Amino acid sequence: MLLGVGIVAVTAAVISIAVGEGGPGAPKNVGGVNDVQRILGGIAQDGDRLGDDDAEITISVFNDIQCADPCADFQTETVDRLVEEYARTGKAKLVFRHFSLAENDTTVAAIAAEAAGKQAHQWQYIDTFVRNHELARGQVSEDVLREVAEAVPNLEIGQWEEDYEDPDTIELVRDDARLGAELKLTANPAVVVEGPGGQEELMDTPTYEEIVAAIERVSG
Repeated sequence: MLLGVGIVAVTAAVISIAVGEGGPGAPKNVGGVNDVQRILGGIAQDGDRLGDDDAEITISVFNDIQCADPCADFQTETVDRLVEEYARTGKAKLVFRHFSLAENDTTVAAIAAEAAGKQAHQWQYIDTFVRNHELARGQVSEDVLREVAEAVPNLEIGQWEEDYEDPDTIELVRDDARLGAELKLTANPAVVVEGPGGQEELMDTPTYEEIVAAIERVSG
C-alpha cells in the first residue's frame, strides 16, 4: 500500500461533515447497542487501548471497520471473544490499529472511530459501526458516521465532530497504516501478540484458537 493514496478525497469528506448536519433520510436504525455495552462496558479505555495498561500481554488488532467481509465477522466473532476473555479479566490489553484493506490508507470510518477514542469510546464506536454496515448501503456517508456516534452512550457529539475534523485525528489513522506497512501485513485482518516471551504476527484472519495459542507462547 502507498501512503497518501486517496487522502485528498478523505480530507474533503472530513471537512464536509459540518456540525449539526443530519439531512432528510438520515439512518435511524442503529442496532446492537446493548450487545456492545455488554461486551465493553466497564473496561478501561484510552485512545486505541482497551484494558489495563499494565497488562504484560498486548494484543494488537489490525482491521478495517469499513470492510464488511471478512472484517466485520472477525471483529464480532473473534475480537469480541478476546475482549471478554483477556481485556475484561486483566490478562491482556487490546490495541486497535486501523488497517485499510481498500486502496485508500485512510477511511472516514477509521477517522470517526479515532475521534470517539479521544473521549475514551473508540471501541464502542468500532463495535457499533461493524454491526451496522447495512446502513451505509455501499457508501459511508456523514449521516451514517454521525448516527453511529449518536448511538454510543456518553459520547459528546459536538466534541466528536470537532475531533473528527482535527488533522491530528487523521494522523493517528495514518500512523496505523504506516505500522501495518512496516509489518508487511497482507490484505486481511491480522493480530500481533506481544509479551515477555516475544512477539508473534498472525496474518490472514487468524482464528480465536490461533491467537490464544500465540498468547500462551509469548507469555514466557
